[in-house]
Amino acid sequence: MNIHFTDPRPGEMAMLAEGGFRWVRMDLTWGSTEREKGRYDFSAYDRLLSALRPQQIRALLILDYSNALYEKERSVTTEEGRQAYARWAAAAATHFRGQGIVWEIWNEPNISGFWQPAPNVDDYAAMALAAARAIRTAAPEEAIIGPATSTIDLTFLEGCFQAGLLEWWDAVSVHPYRRSMPESAAVEYHRLRALIARYAPAGKSIPIVSGEWGYSSVWDGFDAVDQGKLLARQWLTNLSQAIPLSIWYDWHDDGRDPREPEHHFGTVEHPEHPGRQPVYDPKPAYLAARTLTGTLAGYRFTKRIATGDPASYVLLFEQGDRQRLAVWTTGSEPAQVKLPARDGRFERISHTGEDRSFVSAEGGHLEVALTDAPQYLVAETPEAIPADAPAAHALQAALAVGPGRAVVVQLDNQESEPFRGTVRVVEGSGIDPVQGEQAVELAGGATNQTLQFPLAARPDGACEVGLRIEDRHGHLLFELPVRRFVALPDELLTACRAVADGDEQVACQVSVAVVAAPQPLQDSSAATVRIDYEFGSGWRFVRLVPPDSDASPLAGQPTGFAFWVFGDGQHGSPRLRVRDTTGQTWQPAGPTIDWQGWRYVELPLTQSSGHWGGAADGVIHYPLTWDSVFLLDNPSRRDCSGSIHVAAPMVLY
Repeated sequence: MNIHFTDPRPGEMAMLAEGGFRWVRMDLTWGSTEREKGRYDFSAYDRLLSALRPQQIRALLILDYSNALYEKERSVTTEEGRQAYARWAAAAATHFRGQGIVWEIWNEPNISGFWQPAPNVDDYAAMALAAARAIRTAAPEEAIIGPATSTIDLTFLEGCFQAGLLEWWDAVSVHPYRRSMPESAAVEYHRLRALIARYAPAGKSIPIVSGEWGYSSVWDGFDAVDQGKLLARQWLTNLSQAIPLSIWYDWHDDGRDPREPEHHFGTVEHPEHPGRQPVYDPKPAYLAARTLTGTLAGYRFTKRIATGDPASYVLLFEQGDRQRLAVWTTGSEPAQVKLPARDGRFERISHTGEDRSFVSAEGGHLEVALTDAPQYLVAETPEAIPADAPAAHALQAALAVGPGRAVVVQLDNQESEPFRGTVRVVEGSGIDPVQGEQAVELAGGATNQTLQFPLAARPDGACEVGLRIEDRHGHLLFELPVRRFVALPDELLTACRAVADGDEQVACQVSVAVVAAPQPLQDSSAATVRIDYEFGSGWRFVRLVPPDSDASPLAGQPTGFAFWVFGDGQHGSPRLRVRDTTGQTWQPAGPTIDWQGWRYVELPLTQSSGHWGGAADGVIHYPLTWDSVFLLDNPSRRDCSGSIHVAAPMVLY
């Protein structure tokens, strides 16, 4: 749990503990604990640790923010500052040695709010290395983590790993914020694990920590009830992904302004009630935390049970021969599932613990109605769920239509175990597959495996198609509902001009040209453009701008865009920009270009996509017009140069 105090209010620590929170995350600020060079005062944190100890709550302390004695900005960029920060960090670790503290090096250094004037992974890594070495020398047994990135920023994280920080860190901390479902973080965790495995010292196992993540109860489309459901789903998702520590943001609401999202991340209300127990009024999120921790205490996650519905989550937790289930659906409608189970009763507990009832397994099955709110099913019978209950298998897939005479499926196996099953193309309209299904075998951890489904004819402009992946027993494990794919004319790309954007003080050279494809793209004659770029160190990117962006609004209500991108492996970020009717700019983004060769890339457009200007309300006001048909950003902010090729733009509905 994130907190913002060193002196708790009377009754506050007891309420935290009663909610099941066993960790707090708090800033240990450099500027407030070293007001004179070389003199450290940690007394405020002594008081905090004294308040936590009776409740058996441990602390994750963030070694954060700058010190005006050494640095001008809210960052550490000078050698004097790095050495001073390292001495201070070592002094803190020595002072609190042996108290079970986890030391986190900075907070969100990948965004300008916390590393000024702009994020710089090289400067951060130099500071973090100096601090980690100093802590290891002074207090070798203390735990060190980092870098606490805002979102799962793979580009910034890889820069840290390349600098050698995995030799010093005991875990990698990230802040997986999003306005979408928490279950979507599983894909990003998989990518981060693969990145850690690539750079970790031989034989060293380095877990991922979800160091800060919450949902505001006044975000558009959210309320306090939703927040409670999402806290439970977030923690359950993390448990299923082997995340050993999850920190919710935030403990209590920071204010009462109904229009200020930052005031409403808390699990309890803002007003304090001195002399009363509880000292704060609990929100549904607090009740959800208390119920989850109380119900699953002492149990370990075993597996997700396959149900035939990818939107249905059935997580099995075990303690010896005792079993408990956490169940819910990410679908928009309730779902009915039938689970293998020995005959007997299960106590059903709602996610807030306020509703309890009993359901029974009969005839070897347990039927349960799932909603978007998690429920817990406590088995009265030992080993109620048989050991051979089928396990779900985490897969990810992308579906591309064209530009040639084929449907292309790109597959990732997110499990360490191999997968064997069947991939089926679901026909909508406008396509005629020669073959509608194929057997597939994926090695454990395999990524970007490609299947092609030949078509009798090339799609004529627009088509509808979906995808189903089943295991060898016929259980549905992954599904892409039928969507509409609309091919855009080649001229949309070929007529664009390249515009250098960002900080004009940073060196930049960019160009765009229509060229032959560097390698054949299926059997198509799609036009290809090459973007050449050379970015200096700092904020720079290139936009492809059409001649007349307002001439023809995009039809309908697009849910995303797609291209084929021939990558250069330089970790650029593919994006684009559209404007809605209020003038609000939307910037959907695709995966970091860490590959070479052709790859199909989707840029989903959702209310979580970057947006600014116009109504600034986070609502997409259709119809849309083009701002930039394609955009290549340099998220690392390092010197970077290369060339990518882009072809076959599409709109998704």
